[in-house]
Amino acid sequence: MIAALDVSFPAGWFRQCSIIPHSKDVDFGIFIKDFNEDIVMHMLLKGFKLKHRFGKESDSLELSFVLDDIKLDFFFFYEEEGYMWNGGTQARTGKKFKYIFPKFSLCWTEFVGLRVRVPCQTQSYIEANYGLMWDTPVKQWDWKGSPPNVRENGKWDEAELSKVVQVY
Repeated sequence: MIAALDVSFPAGWFRQCSIIPHSKDVDFGIFIKDFNEDIVMHMLLKGFKLKHRFGKESDSLELSFVLDDIKLDFFFFYEEEGYMWNGGTQARTGKKFKYIFPKFSLCWTEFVGLRVRVPCQTQSYIEANYGLMWDTPVKQWDWKGSPPNVRENGKWDEAELSKVVQVY
């Protein structure tokens, strides 16, 4: 499975060559074609607890793990004809959101002493999620309202809610 630092980390790396100090989690992006269910067991064996699982492999999959004060979010990217997207789910309401990105590939970079993968088309990726003023830090961020690339994407069907909205 190929994972890349997602959303806030490319912004921190590109803008300030560091971790965003007020960020509360680490986001990873994974192409859905690279998804393997073994990731859950692997994370559990490393001591992480599954915090939530939203969506399903065919639509808006998102996994979140915690260990002490470390939170890791895994967002899965789906490829369409002219763009890529990842999903978000509001647990309380079952509302779905879609984050639209221009197509991108992955490149290696060094970040805080580690070799990591980031979108090769970093600036267009960051601009999709933060807008043209991406170089101005934003401390108050609403995941479903602040990004210019977010779109409402319907609501999970009542019959499948217990499978697509799992909070532990």
